[in-house]
Amino acid sequence: MPVSAWTIEQWPVREQPDELLAELYAARAALHAEATPDDPRRPLAVEIAEVRNLPAPEDGVVFVGRDAAGIAGVASAHWEQLAGWAHVLFAEVAVLPGYRRQGLGTLLLDRCTAVAEQRGLRLVMGRTKDNVPSGAAFISRFGAEQAMVGQENRLDLRGVDADLVARWIAAGPVRGAGYRLQFVSGRTPPELAERVAEVLNVMNTAPRENMDVSDTTATPELVHQYEDAMLAAGAQLWAYYAVDESTGRFVGLSNIIIRPATPDRVHVGDTAVDPAHRGRGLGKWLKAAITRRVLDELPDVRWVITWNAGSNDPMLAINNRLGFRTASVWTTWQSGTDALRARLASQPVGQSRPAR
Repeated sequence: MPVSAWTIEQWPVREQPDELLAELYAARAALHAEATPDDPRRPLAVEIAEVRNLPAPEDGVVFVGRDAAGIAGVASAHWEQLAGWAHVLFAEVAVLPGYRRQGLGTLLLDRCTAVAEQRGLRLVMGRTKDNVPSGAAFISRFGAEQAMVGQENRLDLRGVDADLVARWIAAGPVRGAGYRLQFVSGRTPPELAERVAEVLNVMNTAPRENMDVSDTTATPELVHQYEDAMLAAGAQLWAYYAVDESTGRFVGLSNIIIRPATPDRVHVGDTAVDPAHRGRGLGKWLKAAITRRVLDELPDVRWVITWNAGSNDPMLAINNRLGFRTASVWTTWQSGTDALRARLASQPVGQSRPAR
């Protein structure tokens, strides 16, 4: 088909009508089948709820590419108003399999780059998945560099070593004498929010590899903004915290997100231990405690899913010992906005008809 047939719509992410979200959901079925054929899709109602309840620091625009037959591709240009990340545009470009290599992906990336320019964002980031090689082939054409290689790791609870979990829990108070674990379900109580924010800042010690970002600072307000967004979209939140009994500070955490619409899996949010308190088995204690709770209280869950930087050897060692195995590999790519614009200028970009 001639590239001049593309029509590109632009929508503020928060203003997408339900009808459009339903149309995009149907169109993305082919993308889901390509990238995650063995995983259930989240219901449309859940995806709409997440759009309607984005956390306050997050915003973006969505581009929809169409031809006469309907949706052929979609892109999102997303940003977060967080220290250390406020210079980044996150771009996601997806072209349906039957429409690739016709210039639509380049046109959508061009639109995302224009958003970065308009907002004064100096860096564009995106991700590709190892089992969809067309993604890496596409982004490498534009000179983007690999910023981080991460793993999606999964624990199959049908084969988890319950004795190992019990041993780690029993060893916790022994190796971690002077510490205890505290469990929190749901929204963080106001009286704990300062301590939760403090320990979440330990995540700044996780490997970022070559990503051109810096530390961000969690605050009680941010903690509640992100929690409220997830809860409003129907998620449930569990967290264990390691407490230094001499000070009352939270010095470690492991939390999970439970989505009733996909009852066979839970997702790990953050797991970390303050460097000053490592070497006492707190990481194993936290992971084992939350695993045991899932086994006891969520019998329908089969999979515990987490994401780790490929260079995060200490966390990977704990996860691998517990039984996590790599399900997929994701590569984060980055390019300076100016450099990406220069590369786009050297590539043929399909023409589009005006739309909304």
